[in-house]
Amino acid sequence: MTEARRPTPPSEGAPARIPLSRPIIDEVDRRAVLEVLQGSTLALGPRAQELEERFSSRLGASCVLVSSGTAALFLALRALGVRGGRVLTPSYGFVATAHAISLAGATPHFVDVDPRHGCITPETLEEAGAGEVSAVLPVHVFGTPAPVVEIRDWAVSRGVPLIEDACEALGTLCAGLPAGTIGDAGTLAFYPNKQMTMGEGGLVILRDPGVAERVRRLRNQGRTPGVMTFEGEGFNFRITEMQAALGLAQLSRVDEWNARRSALAAEYREAFAAMPGVETWAPISPDRRRAGDQRSWFTFPIFLKDTATRDLVSARLATLGIETAPYFPAIDRIDPYRRSPRSPESLPVTTSLSGRGLALPFHAGLTVEERRSVVEAVGRALHPV
Repeated sequence: MTEARRPTPPSEGAPARIPLSRPIIDEVDRRAVLEVLQGSTLALGPRAQELEERFSSRLGASCVLVSSGTAALFLALRALGVRGGRVLTPSYGFVATAHAISLAGATPHFVDVDPRHGCITPETLEEAGAGEVSAVLPVHVFGTPAPVVEIRDWAVSRGVPLIEDACEALGTLCAGLPAGTIGDAGTLAFYPNKQMTMGEGGLVILRDPGVAERVRRLRNQGRTPGVMTFEGEGFNFRITEMQAALGLAQLSRVDEWNARRSALAAEYREAFAAMPGVETWAPISPDRRRAGDQRSWFTFPIFLKDTATRDLVSARLATLGIETAPYFPAIDRIDPYRRSPRSPESLPVTTSLSGRGLALPFHAGLTVEERRSVVEAVGRALHPV
Protein backbone atom coordinates (compact mmCIF):
# COMPACT_ATOMS: atom_id res chain seq x y z
CA MET A 1 0.00 0.00 0.00
CA THR A 2 1.35 3.42 -0.88
CA GLU A 3 1.32 6.35 1.49
CA ALA A 4 -1.61 8.77 1.38
CA ARG A 5 -1.07 11.24 -1.44
CA ARG A 6 -2.32 14.73 -2.07
CA PRO A 7 -4.80 15.19 -4.91
CA THR A 8 -2.97 15.02 -8.23
CA PRO A 9 -2.99 18.51 -9.79
CA PRO A 10 -2.66 19.11 -13.52
CA SER A 11 0.82 19.49 -14.90
CA GLU A 12 2.20 22.82 -16.08
CA GLY A 13 1.01 23.64 -19.56
CA ALA A 14 -1.95 21.25 -19.22
CA PRO A 15 -5.39 22.04 -20.67
CA ALA A 16 -7.97 24.00 -18.70
CA ARG A 17 -8.19 22.51 -15.22
CA ILE A 18 -11.20 20.46 -14.06
CA PRO A 19 -10.95 20.52 -10.25
CA LEU A 20 -11.90 17.71 -7.94
CA SER A 21 -14.44 19.94 -6.22
CA ARG A 22 -15.77 23.47 -6.58
CA PRO A 23 -18.19 25.13 -4.13
CA ILE A 24 -21.13 27.08 -5.49
CA ILE A 25 -20.92 30.64 -4.14
CA ASP A 26 -23.21 33.20 -5.75
CA GLU A 27 -24.36 36.75 -5.15
CA VAL A 28 -26.97 35.62 -2.58
CA ASP A 29 -24.19 34.06 -0.51
CA ARG A 30 -21.98 37.13 -0.81
CA ARG A 31 -24.76 39.52 0.23
CA ALA A 32 -25.58 37.35 3.25
CA VAL A 33 -21.98 37.54 4.48
CA LEU A 34 -21.64 41.27 3.74
CA GLU A 35 -24.79 42.01 5.75
CA VAL A 36 -23.10 40.48 8.81
CA LEU A 37 -20.03 42.65 8.30
CA GLN A 38 -22.22 45.74 8.30
CA GLY A 39 -23.28 44.92 11.87
CA SER A 40 -21.40 44.42 15.11
CA THR A 41 -22.14 40.80 16.08
CA LEU A 42 -19.61 38.54 14.40
CA ALA A 43 -19.79 35.33 16.47
CA LEU A 44 -22.50 33.24 18.16
CA GLY A 45 -25.22 35.65 17.15
CA PRO A 46 -28.76 35.43 15.77
CA ARG A 47 -27.77 33.84 12.46
CA ALA A 48 -26.00 30.98 14.21
CA GLN A 49 -29.06 30.45 16.39
CA GLU A 50 -31.37 30.53 13.36
CA LEU A 51 -29.21 28.02 11.49
CA GLU A 52 -29.22 25.66 14.48
CA GLU A 53 -32.99 25.95 14.65
CA ARG A 54 -33.37 25.22 10.94
CA PHE A 55 -31.16 22.16 11.22
CA SER A 56 -33.06 21.01 14.30
CA SER A 57 -36.33 21.31 12.39
CA ARG A 58 -34.92 19.52 9.36
CA LEU A 59 -33.35 16.69 11.32
CA GLY A 60 -35.80 16.34 14.22
CA ALA A 61 -33.06 16.54 16.85
CA SER A 62 -31.11 19.04 18.94
CA CYS A 63 -28.30 20.63 16.88
CA VAL A 64 -25.21 22.57 17.91
CA LEU A 65 -22.96 24.40 15.45
CA VAL A 66 -19.20 24.11 15.96
CA SER A 67 -16.04 25.04 14.10
CA SER A 68 -15.49 21.86 12.05
CA GLY A 69 -16.57 18.29 11.52
CA THR A 70 -13.56 17.12 13.52
CA ALA A 71 -14.58 19.36 16.41
CA ALA A 72 -18.12 17.96 16.14
CA LEU A 73 -16.85 14.38 16.44
CA PHE A 74 -14.60 15.25 19.37
CA LEU A 75 -17.33 17.12 21.25
CA ALA A 76 -19.86 14.34 20.65
CA LEU A 77 -17.45 11.79 22.12
CA ARG A 78 -16.57 14.08 25.03
CA ALA A 79 -20.16 14.96 25.86
CA LEU A 80 -21.11 11.28 25.88
CA GLY A 81 -18.34 10.51 28.35
CA VAL A 82 -15.89 8.76 26.01
CA ARG A 83 -12.43 9.45 27.44
CA GLY A 84 -10.61 6.15 27.02
CA GLY A 85 -10.87 2.56 25.86
CA ARG A 86 -11.45 1.36 22.30
CA VAL A 87 -13.76 3.07 19.85
CA LEU A 88 -14.70 0.76 16.98
CA THR A 89 -14.56 2.62 13.67
CA PRO A 90 -13.72 1.84 10.03
CA SER A 91 -10.22 2.17 8.65
CA TYR A 92 -11.83 3.05 5.31
CA GLY A 93 -12.67 6.74 5.50
CA PHE A 94 -11.14 10.14 6.21
CA VAL A 95 -8.46 10.31 8.91
CA ALA A 96 -10.30 13.05 10.87
CA THR A 97 -12.49 10.38 12.49
CA ALA A 98 -9.47 8.68 14.06
CA HIS A 99 -7.96 12.03 15.04
CA ALA A 100 -11.13 13.00 16.92
CA ILE A 101 -11.17 9.67 18.78
CA SER A 102 -7.54 10.10 19.80
CA LEU A 103 -8.12 13.71 20.85
CA ALA A 104 -10.93 12.51 23.13
CA GLY A 105 -8.44 10.23 24.90
CA ALA A 106 -9.63 6.95 23.37
CA THR A 107 -8.01 4.56 20.92
CA PRO A 108 -9.45 3.97 17.45
CA HIS A 109 -9.83 0.24 16.86
CA PHE A 110 -10.14 -0.24 13.13
CA VAL A 111 -12.86 -2.46 11.71
CA ASP A 112 -13.20 -3.78 8.18
CA VAL A 113 -16.13 -2.78 5.97
CA ASP A 114 -18.72 -4.59 3.92
CA PRO A 115 -17.73 -4.81 0.23
CA ARG A 116 -21.31 -4.04 -0.84
CA HIS A 117 -21.35 -0.52 0.60
CA GLY A 118 -17.98 0.26 2.21
CA CYS A 119 -19.38 0.73 5.73
CA ILE A 120 -19.04 -1.25 8.94
CA THR A 121 -21.79 -3.68 9.97
CA PRO A 122 -22.63 -5.71 13.10
CA GLU A 123 -20.84 -8.62 11.42
CA THR A 124 -17.60 -6.69 10.89
CA LEU A 125 -17.87 -5.35 14.43
CA GLU A 126 -18.02 -8.93 15.70
CA GLU A 127 -14.94 -9.75 13.64
CA ALA A 128 -13.06 -6.97 15.46
CA GLY A 129 -12.69 -9.34 18.42
CA ALA A 130 -13.59 -9.29 22.07
CA GLY A 131 -12.47 -6.67 24.55
CA GLU A 132 -13.57 -3.46 26.19
CA VAL A 133 -15.43 -1.10 23.89
CA SER A 134 -16.16 2.52 24.80
CA ALA A 135 -18.19 3.51 21.73
CA VAL A 136 -19.01 2.63 18.14
CA LEU A 137 -18.39 5.24 15.44
CA PRO A 138 -19.57 4.23 11.95
CA VAL A 139 -18.95 6.45 8.92
CA HIS A 140 -21.44 7.07 6.10
CA VAL A 141 -18.57 7.01 3.62
CA PHE A 142 -19.09 9.01 0.40
CA GLY A 143 -22.64 9.69 1.66
CA THR A 144 -23.54 5.98 1.56
CA PRO A 145 -25.99 5.04 4.32
CA ALA A 146 -24.37 2.67 6.81
CA PRO A 147 -26.71 0.08 8.43
CA VAL A 148 -26.91 2.17 11.59
CA VAL A 149 -30.23 0.77 12.82
CA GLU A 150 -28.60 -2.66 13.08
CA ILE A 151 -25.39 -1.14 14.45
CA ARG A 152 -27.44 0.72 17.07
CA ASP A 153 -28.93 -2.57 18.23
CA TRP A 154 -25.41 -4.00 18.49
CA ALA A 155 -24.24 -0.99 20.52
CA VAL A 156 -27.27 -1.05 22.81
CA SER A 157 -26.72 -4.75 23.53
CA ARG A 158 -23.24 -3.85 24.81
CA GLY A 159 -24.24 -0.68 26.62
CA VAL A 160 -22.02 1.68 24.62
CA PRO A 161 -22.90 4.91 22.79
CA LEU A 162 -23.22 5.13 19.00
CA ILE A 163 -21.87 8.24 17.26
CA GLU A 164 -22.54 8.58 13.52
CA ASP A 165 -19.96 10.28 11.36
CA ALA A 166 -22.32 11.76 8.76
CA CYS A 167 -19.85 14.50 7.76
CA GLU A 168 -20.09 13.33 4.14
CA ALA A 169 -23.79 12.57 4.25
CA LEU A 170 -26.04 15.64 4.50
CA GLY A 171 -29.23 14.47 2.79
CA THR A 172 -28.56 10.74 3.23
CA LEU A 173 -31.41 8.68 4.69
CA CYS A 174 -31.03 5.54 6.80
CA ALA A 175 -34.25 3.55 7.13
CA GLY A 176 -36.08 6.75 6.18
CA LEU A 177 -34.35 8.87 8.84
CA PRO A 178 -31.65 11.51 8.26
CA ALA A 179 -28.11 10.19 8.68
CA GLY A 180 -26.73 11.34 12.00
CA THR A 181 -30.05 11.14 13.87
CA ILE A 182 -30.22 7.43 14.72
CA GLY A 183 -27.30 7.12 17.13
CA ASP A 184 -26.82 8.88 20.45
CA ALA A 185 -25.01 11.59 18.47
CA GLY A 186 -24.19 12.39 14.88
CA THR A 187 -22.07 14.92 13.04
CA LEU A 188 -22.12 16.95 9.83
CA ALA A 189 -19.36 19.03 8.23
CA PHE A 190 -19.35 22.02 5.90
CA TYR A 191 -15.91 22.07 4.28
CA PRO A 192 -15.95 23.48 0.70
CA ASN A 193 -16.19 20.03 -0.92
CA LYS A 194 -19.29 19.00 1.04
CA GLN A 195 -22.92 19.09 -0.12
CA MET A 196 -23.09 22.65 1.26
CA THR A 197 -20.35 24.81 2.69
CA MET A 198 -19.72 27.45 5.31
CA GLY A 199 -16.01 27.56 4.42
CA GLU A 200 -15.48 25.53 7.59
CA GLY A 201 -17.89 24.39 10.25
CA GLY A 202 -19.57 21.37 11.75
CA LEU A 203 -22.77 20.31 13.46
CA VAL A 204 -23.34 18.03 16.43
CA ILE A 205 -26.70 16.25 16.32
CA LEU A 206 -28.04 14.98 19.65
CA ARG A 207 -31.11 12.97 20.59
CA ASP A 208 -30.84 14.12 24.23
CA PRO A 209 -31.34 17.90 24.71
CA GLY A 210 -29.36 17.67 27.96
CA VAL A 211 -26.32 16.37 26.10
CA ALA A 212 -26.81 19.14 23.53
CA GLU A 213 -26.53 21.74 26.29
CA ARG A 214 -23.33 20.04 27.45
CA VAL A 215 -21.93 20.43 23.93
CA ARG A 216 -22.93 24.12 23.90
CA ARG A 217 -20.90 24.67 27.07
CA LEU A 218 -17.95 22.65 25.83
CA ARG A 219 -17.71 24.57 22.52
CA ASN A 220 -17.53 27.91 24.37
CA GLN A 221 -14.93 27.46 27.12
CA GLY A 222 -17.37 25.65 29.43
CA ARG A 223 -19.56 28.74 29.70
CA THR A 224 -23.24 28.47 30.51
CA PRO A 225 -25.09 30.16 27.61
CA GLY A 226 -26.23 33.69 28.43
CA VAL A 227 -24.32 34.12 31.69
CA MET A 228 -20.69 34.49 32.78
CA THR A 229 -20.67 31.15 34.59
CA PHE A 230 -18.25 28.35 33.78
CA GLU A 231 -18.65 24.67 34.51
CA GLY A 232 -15.88 22.14 34.01
CA GLU A 233 -13.63 21.95 30.98
CA GLY A 234 -14.18 23.94 27.82
CA PHE A 235 -12.79 24.67 24.38
CA ASN A 236 -13.04 27.30 21.68
CA PHE A 237 -14.99 25.56 18.92
CA ARG A 238 -17.33 28.44 18.11
CA ILE A 239 -18.38 29.53 14.62
CA THR A 240 -18.66 33.05 13.25
CA GLU A 241 -21.80 34.85 12.14
CA MET A 242 -20.29 35.09 8.65
CA GLN A 243 -20.16 31.29 8.48
CA ALA A 244 -23.72 31.02 9.78
CA ALA A 245 -24.98 33.55 7.23
CA LEU A 246 -23.36 31.59 4.43
CA GLY A 247 -24.81 28.38 5.87
CA LEU A 248 -28.33 29.81 5.92
CA ALA A 249 -28.04 30.85 2.28
CA GLN A 250 -26.62 27.47 1.27
CA LEU A 251 -29.08 25.32 3.24
CA SER A 252 -31.99 26.69 1.24
CA ARG A 253 -30.48 25.16 -1.92
CA VAL A 254 -28.82 21.98 -0.65
CA ASP A 255 -31.66 19.68 -1.72
CA GLU A 256 -31.47 21.07 -5.25
CA TRP A 257 -27.71 20.52 -5.29
CA ASN A 258 -28.06 16.99 -3.90
CA ALA A 259 -30.48 16.16 -6.71
CA ARG A 260 -27.93 17.46 -9.21
CA ARG A 261 -25.19 15.36 -7.59
CA SER A 262 -27.39 12.26 -7.83
CA ALA A 263 -28.04 12.94 -11.52
CA LEU A 264 -24.32 13.42 -12.16
CA ALA A 265 -23.51 10.18 -10.34
CA ALA A 266 -26.05 8.31 -12.48
CA GLU A 267 -24.51 9.79 -15.62
CA TYR A 268 -21.02 8.79 -14.50
CA ARG A 269 -22.20 5.26 -13.66
CA GLU A 270 -23.83 4.85 -17.05
CA ALA A 271 -20.76 6.18 -18.86
CA PHE A 272 -18.34 3.89 -17.02
CA ALA A 273 -20.54 0.78 -17.17
CA ALA A 274 -19.16 -0.19 -20.57
CA MET A 275 -15.55 0.83 -19.87
CA PRO A 276 -13.26 -2.18 -19.29
CA GLY A 277 -11.17 -2.02 -16.14
CA VAL A 278 -13.37 0.44 -14.24
CA GLU A 279 -15.70 -0.35 -11.35
CA THR A 280 -18.00 2.24 -9.81
CA TRP A 281 -19.40 2.60 -6.29
CA ALA A 282 -22.12 0.01 -5.85
CA PRO A 283 -25.75 1.16 -5.91
CA ILE A 284 -27.88 0.80 -2.79
CA SER A 285 -29.37 -2.69 -2.79
CA PRO A 286 -33.10 -3.03 -3.55
CA ASP A 287 -33.90 -4.29 -0.05
CA ARG A 288 -32.13 -1.30 1.55
CA ARG A 289 -33.95 1.10 -0.78
CA ARG A 290 -37.25 -0.47 0.22
CA ALA A 291 -36.24 -0.03 3.85
CA GLY A 292 -35.81 3.71 3.24
CA ASP A 293 -32.09 4.09 2.55
CA GLN A 294 -31.10 6.93 0.22
CA ARG A 295 -27.62 8.14 -0.72
CA SER A 296 -26.54 11.77 -0.83
CA TRP A 297 -23.43 11.77 -2.99
CA PHE A 298 -20.36 13.40 -1.44
CA THR A 299 -17.89 12.41 -4.14
CA PHE A 300 -17.65 9.93 -7.00
CA PRO A 301 -14.90 7.28 -6.79
CA ILE A 302 -13.98 4.72 -9.39
CA PHE A 303 -12.04 1.53 -8.61
CA LEU A 304 -9.28 0.27 -10.84
CA LYS A 305 -7.32 -2.99 -11.02
CA ASP A 306 -4.71 -2.23 -8.37
CA THR A 307 -2.69 0.54 -6.76
CA ALA A 308 -0.20 0.76 -9.62
CA THR A 309 -2.98 1.15 -12.19
CA ARG A 310 -4.76 3.72 -10.01
CA ASP A 311 -1.62 5.82 -9.63
CA LEU A 312 -0.77 5.59 -13.33
CA VAL A 313 -4.28 6.69 -14.37
CA SER A 314 -4.16 9.54 -11.84
CA ALA A 315 -0.84 10.77 -13.23
CA ARG A 316 -2.10 10.59 -16.82
CA LEU A 317 -5.27 12.49 -15.91
CA ALA A 318 -3.15 15.19 -14.31
CA THR A 319 -1.39 15.79 -17.63
CA LEU A 320 -4.84 16.32 -19.16
CA GLY A 321 -5.72 18.97 -16.57
CA ILE A 322 -8.00 16.75 -14.47
CA GLU A 323 -7.56 16.67 -10.70
CA THR A 324 -8.07 13.37 -8.85
CA ALA A 325 -7.41 11.97 -5.36
CA PRO A 326 -6.87 8.47 -3.90
CA TYR A 327 -10.04 8.19 -1.78
CA PHE A 328 -9.45 6.86 0.83
CA PRO A 329 -6.13 5.49 2.04
CA ALA A 330 -6.57 2.99 4.89
CA ILE A 331 -6.24 4.97 8.12
CA ASP A 332 -4.37 2.18 9.89
CA ARG A 333 -1.64 2.49 7.22
CA ILE A 334 -1.12 6.19 8.06
CA ASP A 335 1.03 7.53 10.90
CA PRO A 336 0.28 7.71 13.78
CA TYR A 337 -2.16 4.82 13.33
CA ARG A 338 0.09 2.43 11.44
CA ARG A 339 0.03 -1.09 12.84
CA SER A 340 3.29 -2.97 13.22
CA PRO A 341 3.21 -5.77 12.34
CA ARG A 342 0.03 -5.91 10.28
CA SER A 343 -1.21 -8.77 8.17
CA PRO A 344 -2.50 -7.76 4.71
CA GLU A 345 -5.42 -10.11 5.37
CA SER A 346 -6.55 -8.41 8.58
CA LEU A 347 -8.77 -5.83 6.83
CA PRO A 348 -9.09 -7.31 3.34
CA VAL A 349 -11.97 -5.20 2.02
CA THR A 350 -10.40 -1.98 3.25
CA THR A 351 -7.07 -3.01 1.72
CA SER A 352 -8.73 -3.62 -1.64
CA LEU A 353 -10.87 -0.47 -1.75
CA SER A 354 -8.19 1.88 -0.46
CA GLY A 355 -5.63 0.57 -2.94
CA ARG A 356 -7.84 0.93 -6.00
CA GLY A 357 -10.08 3.94 -5.37
CA LEU A 358 -9.74 7.19 -7.29
CA ALA A 359 -12.04 10.16 -6.74
CA LEU A 360 -12.99 12.05 -9.90
CA PRO A 361 -14.15 15.65 -10.27
CA PHE A 362 -17.61 15.79 -8.74
CA HIS A 363 -19.73 18.69 -7.51
CA ALA A 364 -23.13 20.21 -8.17
CA GLY A 365 -21.65 22.75 -10.58
CA LEU A 366 -19.92 20.20 -12.83
CA THR A 367 -21.00 20.82 -16.41
CA VAL A 368 -22.02 18.21 -18.97
CA GLU A 369 -18.93 19.08 -20.99
CA GLU A 370 -16.65 18.66 -17.97
CA ARG A 371 -18.19 15.30 -17.08
CA ARG A 372 -17.79 14.05 -20.64
CA SER A 373 -14.20 15.26 -20.68
CA VAL A 374 -13.48 13.36 -17.47
CA VAL A 375 -14.99 10.11 -18.79
CA GLU A 376 -13.14 10.42 -22.09
CA ALA A 377 -9.89 11.18 -20.27
CA VAL A 378 -10.23 8.15 -17.98
CA GLY A 379 -10.70 5.97 -21.06
CA ARG A 380 -7.60 7.47 -22.69
CA ALA A 381 -5.58 7.09 -19.47
CA LEU A 382 -6.58 3.42 -19.11
CA HIS A 383 -6.25 2.50 -22.75
CA PRO A 384 -3.83 4.92 -24.42
CA VAL A 385 -3.62 4.64 -28.19
